[in-house]
Amino acid sequence: MTFNKNGIEVISNKGWLHKGEEAGKFGEQPIDVAYTIMTLSKFYDVFMDEDYLQKMEIAFNWFLGNNRLHQIIYNPCTGGCYDGLEETHVNLNQGAESTVSYLMARLTMEKYKNV
Repeated sequence: MTFNKNGIEVISNKGWLHKGEEAGKFGEQPIDVAYTIMTLSKFYDVFMDEDYLQKMEIAFNWFLGNNRLHQIIYNPCTGGCYDGLEETHVNLNQGAESTVSYLMARLTMEKYKNV
């Protein structure tokens, strides 16, 4: 449910995912993408399945503009990270949680740079 034709679309912060219902849309946050990358990293370390590496790259590219709005989330000018994707726009706030989430994701990805 998280990976689709748009790359990755994490479950929205607008509600819960209940069995038999469609996942909430909009309100995607960097922390959820970062945790997905970190989880996939652990899966790869245990199972050595290349699919986990590919999904990590897809997820990381969400920060770089490969998302449903095709908008960059990481701001290379400030080193900060925007607070996420709303329905029609990027939330331009650059809070500490979002920036730390990006940095955790990037550090996790660095571990696999030569794989």
